[in-house]
Amino acid sequence: MGLDFNGVKFLLWAKNLGVSFDRTLTLGHLGFGCSRRRLGRAFRDFGFPATQEEIDLCFKRKPCTALYADAFLSVMGAKEVISVDHSDFEDATLLHDLNQPFPEPLQGTLDLIIDGGTLEHIYNYPAALSHCLKLLRVGGHFVTITPASGQMGHGFYQFSPELFFRLFSVERGFILRKIVAYDCVNIDAPFYEVKDPALTGQRTCMVGSEILLLAVLVQKTAEVPLVLDPPQQSDYVAVWNQHEKTAGGIDGAKSQSPGLIRRLRTALNPYWPFWLLDLRNECRHYYNYKMAAFKFRLTNREHFRRVANAEMFGERGGSVDKSRSPASRMNDCLC
Repeated sequence: MGLDFNGVKFLLWAKNLGVSFDRTLTLGHLGFGCSRRRLGRAFRDFGFPATQEEIDLCFKRKPCTALYADAFLSVMGAKEVISVDHSDFEDATLLHDLNQPFPEPLQGTLDLIIDGGTLEHIYNYPAALSHCLKLLRVGGHFVTITPASGQMGHGFYQFSPELFFRLFSVERGFILRKIVAYDCVNIDAPFYEVKDPALTGQRTCMVGSEILLLAVLVQKTAEVPLVLDPPQQSDYVAVWNQHEKTAGGIDGAKSQSPGLIRRLRTALNPYWPFWLLDLRNECRHYYNYKMAAFKFRLTNREHFRRVANAEMFGERGGSVDKSRSPASRMNDCLC
């Protein structure tokens, strides 16, 4: 795992949004793969007052050793950088198995946790993520840059935006501040803000050859005991709720009978010849996947909104309106 130019941009964006780097923990010893020229440009674009000496400091390393992001994080304001790994082969400062809880004294003490490509390699992902989130103080932030598409075999998992929308909710003690997708093959990739599937009413699908990453910024707003039910996928919840309403299962709601077309199709279904059903299914399969090749891309405005450079470079903020629900905040993206 490592921090490339796109990751640098995302962290500078987070810094301008008020994220504190004071006590930072990285999952794995985070590598640094940004060029000197691009780093200087990113500092200027985001209005970050870095001197040439500080830029040079980000690229200092011992002979014949890997370049890590520790110095960059220090320039960003980190007073302490902790790197955690299962092994010391990359000189991590804390040896720990992420499948296991962290020591009690460390919990609730961190300002920022950065997952630059580690958690997808942990088999028990929910437990590992939960262990990490317990380390954050209230008001602290979690950043993950993780595979979304096109990297089968890279780790155990690739992730859907749905996971982060459902998991990082107010009732669970978190606010999802930013979630963007980008093509990591592009050194300076445009960022596309992902819209909440619960608001669009559709799954956020992707079809294509792009190797996509998700960059997610989350703020911890409260200490919530982990007694809530596991999150459910939004489109299934909508279907279940509609079914209960139709069946009269919610608060004595009046049962709704199926429409004429639905009843007719149900009545005639056993009498369709098999060859006609097979033909219909083949045509439907062909049509759906042909349409998906055109529809499910980052340029699809139903699911994504391209973030203009001027917006990203100029955005500032230090607090989040906790009184607004996630749906009302993300609804801004649909306007």
